[in-house]
Amino acid sequence: MRKVLFYITYFVLWVVAWLPLPILYVLSDITYFIIYHIAQYRVKTARQNIHNAFPQKSKKERRKLEHRFYHHLCDYGFETIRMMHISEAEIRRRVTFENTDVLENLAHDGKNMIALFGHYCNWEWVCSLPLHLHDTMSVSTLYKTLKDDDFDRFFIHLRSRFGTYCYPKQKVLRGMVELKKLNKPFILAFIADQTPSWNNLHYWTNWLNQDTPFLTGWETIAHKTNHPVIFLEMHKVKRGYYQCRVELLCEEPQKEEPFTLAEKYARRMEQNILDAPEFWLWSHKRWKYHRN
Repeated sequence: MRKVLFYITYFVLWVVAWLPLPILYVLSDITYFIIYHIAQYRVKTARQNIHNAFPQKSKKERRKLEHRFYHHLCDYGFETIRMMHISEAEIRRRVTFENTDVLENLAHDGKNMIALFGHYCNWEWVCSLPLHLHDTMSVSTLYKTLKDDDFDRFFIHLRSRFGTYCYPKQKVLRGMVELKKLNKPFILAFIADQTPSWNNLHYWTNWLNQDTPFLTGWETIAHKTNHPVIFLEMHKVKRGYYQCRVELLCEEPQKEEPFTLAEKYARRMEQNILDAPEFWLWSHKRWKYHRN
């Protein structure tokens, strides 16, 4: 029964994904009304997160932000579905990358890199980065394995369509070994604003007005390997168009004190969100742990 449900879902998505984005955005507007006003999908979580992050805003301002977030969340969903059939030319046009010379120069020096970004704008479309680089380096990303094997393979297919290698987060070291076998510098990308597991609550900082734990596994790797750390600052230019700016966060991680890089990332990611907070994933249960 589970297999049948998957194939039915896949077929529906496969058909819908052929529609051009302007039509998908009409479906997104309809979906917004359903999931926000009727189903109220995680509205309590999003509302509490926004209230805690912006207590200085009026109730009216927070509700306006809430509406904008759910509009964007629906756009993100249909943009992700569109990835099933979107051409290289179209996604290259819809997601532009600035300052990629930073990556090219580091690769020219034979250096591997760690790239950081967050659940902001359309993080799935970041996997189109290889289309904007010379074939002198490889791009890879880590992902959280889904419980359903069929849907897990489905998302891996979407994320690897444009040349990005995907590795489950629990096999990051194995992935790095495989990347080295390609004999060219690689970029290992982390969505680093996720909540750490209970056993990995090593670093806390005030972030979006709340005491927040941060992932530090990527920082440990950076310290051990001395791979330069890159931040990908994303902005939504307009509906269906994004701009991603490459920024060198740290060139020599081994010179940094423990958790300094995690703090640098937290501050850059926070500023990126504050520039246009409606594009961050407020429905995520980011603050489920509290420091003792």
